[in-house]
Amino acid sequence: MSQSDLADQQAAQAVVNHHSELAATLTAHVTRLVDAADAGTPTRVWAVRDQLATWLHAELLPHAYAEEASLYPVAAQLPGGKLLVDGMLGEHRVIAALVAELEGAASPVLAAATAYALHAVFASHLAKENDLIVPLLVAADDVSLAGLLDGMHDIIGAETGAAADGCGGTCGCGDTLARST
Repeated sequence: MSQSDLADQQAAQAVVNHHSELAATLTAHVTRLVDAADAGTPTRVWAVRDQLATWLHAELLPHAYAEEASLYPVAAQLPGGKLLVDGMLGEHRVIAALVAELEGAASPVLAAATAYALHAVFASHLAKENDLIVPLLVAADDVSLAGLLDGMHDIIGAETGAAADGCGGTCGCGDTLARST
């Protein structure tokens, strides 16, 4: 395996790892929101909903926009990639609409239901990114996934590359653990 192939494999793993972290955090937020709605504590529902919305705007949506700027345009140019990317962009619009709907939810039940729908859409979306987009980019001879991710901590997570892989440049960011935390 060449050095560039190894770098691409490490970059792919960093993306998948970060996706797992995003999914776990979203699951925890949604579970707390559903539990609060189930317990009939509206004050708690709104507090948890606001925490979730803050996280969505700070982490999940920037991740999606970073993918749109770096990975998706390249994947769309590859054979078989355009329709897949078009679908992924459509799902990003659905995710953003669900975030807005969650923020405007008028009842605890609607907030919990919307959060649960967001969770389901995001899980399906991540599976396609991990199983279709990332492998498509890794398999392309003229694409360097590591190069596409250079400095893109919104996609791989500032701590994912550094903490999980020791970074050392494997994600292309040039950061060390001390600088990324």
